[in-house]
Amino acid sequence: MFLMGLAAAAEPPPLAHNPFSRPPSVVLRADVEQSFTNDSPLSILELNATMVSSSDRLANIRGRILRPGDEIQGYTLLHVYEDRAVFARDDNRLTVFVKPDLVESDE
Repeated sequence: MFLMGLAAAAEPPPLAHNPFSRPPSVVLRADVEQSFTNDSPLSILELNATMVSSSDRLANIRGRILRPGDEIQGYTLLHVYEDRAVFARDDNRLTVFVKPDLVESDE
């Protein structure tokens, strides 16, 4: 009886969230981090996928396929990497990461 009480007391508290779940996509602008939400003014730059090969680099922005040099909503695509795309507007650079597929919820 006494041993069962000690075992129950040694149990760690349950976790408040899943530490292995993926975070939401993040847009990095200058040195400021913003969560990427549907009501964000930058939601037009939602990066669905990228394709990088030896001969071409493509970014899928909300179903529109762009190559470096193409423009969308005043942003010029500069670089495409496997997991992100870099845009420029005026003197600002903006890195947008591929939105991860969430397979489970923290709910």
